[in-house]
Amino acid sequence: MLKRAGGSRPWVISGLVCLLVVFGTVSFVRRVTSRVPEVGADWVQGPGGPVVAAVEPESPAQAAGLLRGDRLERVNGAEVASVLDAASVAWGLRANGTVLVDVDRGGTRLTLEIRPAARVEVPPLYGFLGLVAVAFLASGVFVALRWPTVRGGTAYAVFCGLLFAHLVLSHTGRADALDWAVYGADVAAGALAPAVLIHLVYVLSRRTVTGRRVGLGLAYVTAAGIVAAAGWLVAFGGALRLRNPVAAVEGIDRAEVGFLGVAAPLAAWLLFQAYRRTASPLHRSQLRWMLWGVAIGLLPFVAIYVLPWAAGAGVPEWADLAVFPMLVVPGAFTVAFARYRLNDLDTLLRRMLAEAASAFLTLAAYAAAAEFLHRAAGGVLPLSWSGVRYLAILLAAVSYPTIRLWVRKGVDLAFYRSRYSYRATLLDWARELSAETHLETLLDRLRGRLRETLGVPDARVLVRGEGDVFEVAGAEDGPSTVVLPRGHLETLGSGHHVVLEERELAELPWARHLVAMKVKGRLRAVLAVADREDPEEPFSSEDRSLLATLAAHAATAIEAARLVREVRKHAEHVERLKASQERILESSGVGLLLMDDDGTILAWNRTLEAMYALSRAEAIGRRIDEVFPLHAVRRVQREIARLPDKSEARIYRYNLVNRAGRRIVVNLTISPPGGSGEGAAGRVVTFDDVTDQVKLEEQVLRQERLASLGLLAAGVAHEVNTPLTGISSYTQMLLEEMLPDDPRRAILEKIEAQSRRASSIANSLLNFARPERSAYEELSLNDTVTEVLRLFEPKIRERGIRLETSLAADLPPIHGHKGKVQQVLLNLLLNARDAVEEGGRVSVTTEVREGAVALQVVDDGVGIAEEDLPRIFDPFFTTKGRGRGTGLGLSISYGIVREHEGELSVESVPGEWTRFRVEFPLARPAEALA
Repeated sequence: MLKRAGGSRPWVISGLVCLLVVFGTVSFVRRVTSRVPEVGADWVQGPGGPVVAAVEPESPAQAAGLLRGDRLERVNGAEVASVLDAASVAWGLRANGTVLVDVDRGGTRLTLEIRPAARVEVPPLYGFLGLVAVAFLASGVFVALRWPTVRGGTAYAVFCGLLFAHLVLSHTGRADALDWAVYGADVAAGALAPAVLIHLVYVLSRRTVTGRRVGLGLAYVTAAGIVAAAGWLVAFGGALRLRNPVAAVEGIDRAEVGFLGVAAPLAAWLLFQAYRRTASPLHRSQLRWMLWGVAIGLLPFVAIYVLPWAAGAGVPEWADLAVFPMLVVPGAFTVAFARYRLNDLDTLLRRMLAEAASAFLTLAAYAAAAEFLHRAAGGVLPLSWSGVRYLAILLAAVSYPTIRLWVRKGVDLAFYRSRYSYRATLLDWARELSAETHLETLLDRLRGRLRETLGVPDARVLVRGEGDVFEVAGAEDGPSTVVLPRGHLETLGSGHHVVLEERELAELPWARHLVAMKVKGRLRAVLAVADREDPEEPFSSEDRSLLATLAAHAATAIEAARLVREVRKHAEHVERLKASQERILESSGVGLLLMDDDGTILAWNRTLEAMYALSRAEAIGRRIDEVFPLHAVRRVQREIARLPDKSEARIYRYNLVNRAGRRIVVNLTISPPGGSGEGAAGRVVTFDDVTDQVKLEEQVLRQERLASLGLLAAGVAHEVNTPLTGISSYTQMLLEEMLPDDPRRAILEKIEAQSRRASSIANSLLNFARPERSAYEELSLNDTVTEVLRLFEPKIRERGIRLETSLAADLPPIHGHKGKVQQVLLNLLLNARDAVEEGGRVSVTTEVREGAVALQVVDDGVGIAEEDLPRIFDPFFTTKGRGRGTGLGLSISYGIVREHEGELSVESVPGEWTRFRVEFPLARPAEALA
């Protein structure tokens, strides 16, 4: 990065510039106000001294009587031996002074009194040269202070200072100390400026050290030779020793100017070679500006004025106009060093050519109109020549805009050639983009037109997404998103063009230009454009302006397409959310029900279908009181009524019976469909089936109670058996001693029977407390069931109860104790018999389900109350009347089933039916049975 000057450098430069400006200003003022004494005679060196070569008419020399051929001998009594002495006859005189000259006219000595005239002699365009000098100096100082470390900056600043001195400094001929200082500085600056120019070009062209040394050595030796020769001829009087000292002094001047005539073309050639050789686009652009600056600013002046004058040829009067393009040089070099709009050179040259051609054609139109009006209309219209000129000026002024328009079109057509028609119609085409709503088609048309018009290989539209992320619209290959740096976004947001470094964007390495596409002041998209395929044609400011205008027109269409895409994406997002919600609703392990405020069911998921044994088609559209039991509906309605104060209601472990008659325990959650809060329409009810969890908890509690009761039962049975044995023994002893007809014998028999019964109960308690795993074998559940039913069937039929069986064929065997399995079935059948009234039905079924053998005993008796179900397997719990049961049958059966690693469960609907289900594990895996 270029740095500004620091330390003492600015002060040194400022001091030198001030001295140079003061010195130049004094010289300029002296030169334009100095009066030069004029005699009006030209002198040549003759054999005997200076001879008059010519006398100007009406000059002081003619008025004094001086004639051609007179030989000058003395001036004011002093002998004159050289032309220089003769030319300085009038110098040193005061105003209105006179000089006496002695001349030899054909052998006759004459004394003539000459009164020299004073005139102001200013070189042509000296004022404009001062302006050019100031431009050079300002450019050099600006570069030296602003970019002190830039390559060639110091050499350029020195060159500008020398050229300023050479153009401004001009001696007056007074021969005083200041005049001699001005002359010496002028000669030195004029000789060194071409050498420094070559030095500058060598630095900028980055040539080898060897070649640079040779070229710079020759340049500086030439400059030193010119300065030395001028010093010897003028300062040390060397010219007086020559026959024609004036010609010698003019020769030094010609050599000085000729050196510039050689240095300028050489500098242009070196710049051109460096331009062709360099590979850096930035360096090429800089050299291009400098090359054109030298070519336009110096080469015309060298060709028209310098070379003819240095060669001693005639210089036309209009040759002084060649100094006007010199202003281009400091401007071009300043732009190159500043790197400002380096790619606008073609545009600038095109505009300069168009303006120059327009001005020339307008002048031609003026001349043609004036001639036509003077010749053709002179005899018709009473117009004077002044009137003709005024009318021609009016016609030229009116026609100037049309001429300028046609000239610019012609120049653009010549410059752009085949691309001109595309550029001319590009903006009109851009205005038609708003009619295109299909994004892909719009982008294809935009990229195609940019390629044809600007000659770029690729262009893409980056549509802004979230934050700094931009989507590459229409990208079929390559990355779909690009992240732009924050600094570039700020530049684009302010409406400026961004020029990227090579491969700065990893996602789009070809992109070199970013153009903002703003809608209503907001950056909606960015147009990324590559460089032209031809490296000789970099993007100019006109191209960037064209891109900016195109982007502004296309942004509306892009924004419309973006909005359409966002609407489409939003719709797709809503559809995805809807589908996701439906998938969640369907795949959720919790039953979900959505109903409106009237209680009509709107949604019913698959889990709830299986849980409640009711299909979705049968549930949706019906009211909840038509689907669920009345007690459940009322409980839900009570919770909904409290929702305004409590946004979400929960009902824990609510007992339901589904449509298949199966008892389920659920946790209910009632909430608004949009989440918590008031004002939401409808309600969402979730059903979390915790039946298995409740069963597991009940089993754990039951096992704990059984373990505790087992310990108690073992102790009670052991303690009770001891006195019962004594009672039974004593009773038997009394019976043996008693006669059969003894009336007391009946009482003793009753005592013995009751003691045996009490002992049986105690033994049952011992069996409950100490289950045995002996005598386990492979059993056929069907055979076991058949044996029990054969023994139990008479007791069932005594009460008019129907016994139905459905035993699965090919039932796999189980591993268990045959007697205990029979005891479980017998206990279940006894409970069913006691629960069924006369004429009822008891069914026994077996089946294989989920890797287990299941036994079901179902009756259509009075059922079991809902509040009794959790305690049905507890020891000593019974719903029968006093004296009808001990409450140990189901608890012992439960223990036997658990001892066989099986499951015993119960489901019941009070007043309708009860179903006990026993599941035993298979004796061996199912695949082993195949």
